[in-house]
Amino acid sequence: MKDGKMSSKNERKKGLGRGLSSFLDDDSFGDIVKKNKDEKEFENAPNRSSYLPIEHLIPNQNQPRKDFSTDELNSLASSIRETGIIQPILVRKINDFYEIVAGERRWRAAQIAKIHEVPVLIKELTNEEVVKISIIENIQRVDLNPIEEANSYNQLIRDYGYTQEKVSASLGKSRSYIANSLRLLSLPESIIKSLKEGKLTSGHARALVGVKNSDLLAKKIIEEGLSVRDIENIVKKGISQSDDIIKKGKSIKKDVDTINLEQDLKIALGLKTIIDHNENSGGGNIIIKYKDLEQLDIFCSKIMKI
Repeated sequence: MKDGKMSSKNERKKGLGRGLSSFLDDDSFGDIVKKNKDEKEFENAPNRSSYLPIEHLIPNQNQPRKDFSTDELNSLASSIRETGIIQPILVRKINDFYEIVAGERRWRAAQIAKIHEVPVLIKELTNEEVVKISIIENIQRVDLNPIEEANSYNQLIRDYGYTQEKVSASLGKSRSYIANSLRLLSLPESIIKSLKEGKLTSGHARALVGVKNSDLLAKKIIEEGLSVRDIENIVKKGISQSDDIIKKGKSIKKDVDTINLEQDLKIALGLKTIIDHNENSGGGNIIIKYKDLEQLDIFCSKIMKI
């Protein structure tokens, strides 16, 4: 990490920290928050810090993290009982309540610890900024499961018109990392469920993208503890999975790059895409499938804008 190349990697790794600080003042989370029980004093000052009754805060419905570990919350609650909440919870005012932008784990743990007031930092933020900050906070502090992370990136693309390149630049992740994450969303629901539960790793899941009978192969991974390398070798050899054994099947005709490109197009277009490439001639066909006229209309609208 002492040479130039390693330091540039380290700078990219720190990109998420810069991303979050771009929304917050440098001293926003560092200052000790002074207690102020009179909420009216800072009601019209969107960048002030103070204390709020815990019941005045509400969770963000677009929070990337959907599952909170009970053990982790209890551990955090114990810490809060001893030292309090040192880092304020970032919120924005929504009608008569304050929506949590960053710090929902602290808010939940504070309830367990029976804390009645919590330190907050109130900011005026757009919906897009809220999504970005929520993603950054979760990736920095507590790992999201692979599907929560992929859904977060997809939300920026779907709802705010981000490209994969813009997601990459905004969150300090490489373009290939974002693409590989999004591909997980094309997997069968049974595999997605196993990913959420931690029964499969993202490495296993990536090796299963575009593979026939991937759900059966995933079951074998869980039952026998197969490594990612095992799965890659199985896929390369064209071996398919049955209910109780892995038996040899037809050779896979498409290489990994073609399969990945199909998945990228499927995500970008919202439609199943098949690439039929002829290695001999160098040409081929792209087949895009739609299920009704509404899907066709959406596809045409996207194409016309390109």
